[in-house]
Amino acid sequence: MQNLIDAKLLMKVFSKTEQQGEPVDTPFGKGFELDGMTVASGFDGYDLYFMADQVTVTLGFHQKYHIDAKDEEHIEQFIQRLKRIDAK
Repeated sequence: MQNLIDAKLLMKVFSKTEQQGEPVDTPFGKGFELDGMTVASGFDGYDLYFMADQVTVTLGFHQKYHIDAKDEEHIEQFIQRLKRIDAK
């Protein structure tokens, strides 16, 4: 699953969701929601959290990420959602 998601795409979607999304509370603290994608940042600013389609992705320092998902289908749906948000 390494390199499945482009870290630059994650950062672009985070920025867009933060700027255009609605404020929400997340399990990680205050965040934003846009088109089914919820994002939040860690208290220290080093970690970014993405939640959608039963998938949670944590983007950490040096653009390393961890995917928490039950199956590949959910991951594919998550990636498609990232691309749709980026394309808007």
